[in-house]
Amino acid sequence: MTDLKEINLLLVEDEEELCQWIATFLKRYCGTVLTAANGARALESIALQRPDVVVSDIRMPVLDGIGLATQLKIEQPDLPVIFFTAFTETANLLKAIELGISALVPKPIDTDQLLNAIRQSILPIIQQRRINALNSEMTALVATRCGRGETMRRLAARALQVAATDYTVLLQGETGVGKSRLAALIHDLSPRRDKPFITVNLGALPEHLAESELFGHAKGAFTGADATTKGLVAAAAGGTLFFDEIEAAPRSLQIKILRLAEQKEYVPIGKTEPHDAQVRIIAASNRDLGELAACGDFREDLYYRLADMVITIPPLRETLDEIAPLALQFVQETCAELRRNVPELAPEFTEHLASYPWRGNIRELKSVIRRTLLSAGPVVDITDIMNAVNRTDTVAAGSDRNSVITLRQAEEEAVRAALTAAGGRQAAAARLLDIDYSRCKRLLEKYGMAR
Repeated sequence: MTDLKEINLLLVEDEEELCQWIATFLKRYCGTVLTAANGARALESIALQRPDVVVSDIRMPVLDGIGLATQLKIEQPDLPVIFFTAFTETANLLKAIELGISALVPKPIDTDQLLNAIRQSILPIIQQRRINALNSEMTALVATRCGRGETMRRLAARALQVAATDYTVLLQGETGVGKSRLAALIHDLSPRRDKPFITVNLGALPEHLAESELFGHAKGAFTGADATTKGLVAAAAGGTLFFDEIEAAPRSLQIKILRLAEQKEYVPIGKTEPHDAQVRIIAASNRDLGELAACGDFREDLYYRLADMVITIPPLRETLDEIAPLALQFVQETCAELRRNVPELAPEFTEHLASYPWRGNIRELKSVIRRTLLSAGPVVDITDIMNAVNRTDTVAAGSDRNSVITLRQAEEEAVRAALTAAGGRQAAAARLLDIDYSRCKRLLEKYGMAR
């Protein structure tokens, strides 16, 4: 039942005792009940108080209900008006219909009938208010996750638009621009927000294991298949399956992803019966997937199936207005993870950050902020930032000085540093590394740091 506590109602009745009786009754249900003795007074009250609904008698001195409704139809055509009257002249009834009156309640008034008429007339307004409140909440979430610059606001508006649908979405952009963050945001804004969000990094998945990891397999389906596994598609049931680096998917897997996206079904290895897959698919690519499809380097039919909506995220160097809000956001997040107070930032802090090219985009910016805060004191100055950025430049330029380290060494060093900074807390280390908890645990075990 519609709650009337959030509405303001204007009661227009020239009989004072009747007006007080009805007003007293309605105050038990409505948020605010205003009164007026005739249509002219009602127009004054409406101009000042902006009620949500008007309940009016028809026969009144100075300006009657018909005159009031006629004026409101011109000035405020969306304001609901309900008539109650002891008179049922055909002319008044026809005029009420012509004016679009929401309801007509006869006198003597049946209170249940009056409340029902008010609820029916106000329902669209309450629903719209709740939609607006939800949109405001979502807009705030978008700003928190994506930043407040003009470019990201436009991208976030598209994300908000597509989130309410089951469209497949293709996110494109350089490494580190925030495709994973945007994919997670679309999921969190969607009706599937209470269901799993599963990431499949196809660039890191060995080809001979990809199909099994994705679709699962039956026991004995191949050598080493000692038990039946469900796979990541089953794990995402009812939620969102995010294919990161979709361009890395081998041809043999692309046809199976096409079936998954198009028919919402898949067949685990070693089985013959298809399984239903009620998942929403979001894909991401570091390259222009349309160009790859045109060149024959990616299945064209799969590209079109994935591209219900394509969102291209520009690199950070092209959206300098995003750097300051993102940097401040990362400062707050990192301080929360490290359980330390937010330090004082030098006046030139964000301006200095805007002077770098950020080849690694948002991911590099986040990394620099984290390194800065690990070693900085209660005040962060330009030197702290320069030291953190220079460590990034040293790694990037290492090949020129014959000081290249292996990927394994870099990975181990990053994991060890994150675990140390997180005080041994594995979940916090995963957040610092910007990876999911299960992957972090595997890395800790790999390098003997699990304990």
